Amino acid sequence: MTLTGKGYYIWQVKHCENGDADRIAALAKEANLSHVLIKIADATFPYNIDLDNGFDYARPVINKLKAKNIQVWGWQYVYGDFPDQEAEIAVSRALDLGVNGFVVNAESQYSSTSKAPAASRYMSILRNNLGSMPIALSSYRYPSYHRNLPWTNFLDRCDYNMPQVYWVLSHNNAGAQLQRCVNEFKNIRPFRPIIPTGPTYKESGWIPTKAEVVEFMKVAKKLNLSAVNFWYWEGCRRYMSQFWDLIRDYQYDTPTQASSLPEQYIQALYSKDLDKVLSYYSNQAVHIRAEAAVQGKQEIKKWITSLINEYSNDNLQLVSQTKDSSVYNFQWSGSNRAGKPVEGHDTVGLVDKKISYHYSFIKPVDSES
Repeated sequence: MTLTGKGYYIWQVKHCENGDADRIAALAKEANLSHVLIKIADATFPYNIDLDNGFDYARPVINKLKAKNIQVWGWQYVYGDFPDQEAEIAVSRALDLGVNGFVVNAESQYSSTSKAPAASRYMSILRNNLGSMPIALSSYRYPSYHRNLPWTNFLDRCDYNMPQVYWVLSHNNAGAQLQRCVNEFKNIRPFRPIIPTGPTYKESGWIPTKAEVVEFMKVAKKLNLSAVNFWYWEGCRRYMSQFWDLIRDYQYDTPTQASSLPEQYIQALYSKDLDKVLSYYSNQAVHIRAEAAVQGKQEIKKWITSLINEYSNDNLQLVSQTKDSSVYNFQWSGSNRAGKPVEGHDTVGLVDKKISYHYSFIKPVDSES
């Protein structure tokens, strides 16, 4: 399910509305937040737990937010020195607290090629134990500035990319920075849907302007990004309440549009709905791939069955699509039964709203230079 709307990060629960779970949930609902992201682990330790009495500040807030139909995602700052133990505490906290999703916050400690094996090890444990729970990466806005960070090792097992688009010490280019961020990540494989995080905090005497925060959200909507996040609740509420009011009153909800054929097609594959996939084809449709060319629904059914068996899993998602008259070109990403990432490239031509011809090509991600 796609994450949509506005979200806020919480760092230290006890500094948010004095830790009052009812107040936090009420404010989140009033601000029309679709999700809240709460820190539940740091390195190999649980987070937002009182070290003196063991009280878990996160638990009641999570329960109150979920009762108001607001998604709650847990997040963890990772260092990579003990990936197994970091993953174990993440899994333990996420499952125990019943969060809806999990965010991996990887920054300077991972800015070394030597940490790539640790990233893969950590993410493998997360994915194997969190099942279908969506996972996101939160890190820098420009991968070109941080080439040694093991982006692919993290993103391989993520569902979303949540870059931190903070234009600190800069002004009047919030939208341009977000556009550059999205453009740069299009060159990183695998590409994951982007949900950017904007700043509502102070740093080194710098503070964003209201116009810049609005521009950030407007450009995100223009780029058809399904959601935006902001850092961070307690800092904004305590020192910059005018920004809280601004975001509360801004209607981010993306327009409801009819799903395109590629969106419907990939969703049917994801759901393993063979009959639904076949319903998009005309009776005499032709399917062409490198290995063979076949015609007719019965022959295409055999290929669709193998496609579902091999690639229909939690990682399957539409990456991009274009349309020219009655022809769609689209790209999807996923992994095979062995867990290896792949990309699919498809072109379909429609006649009377049914697929008349279909060219498809699937390749391993690591085959690219």
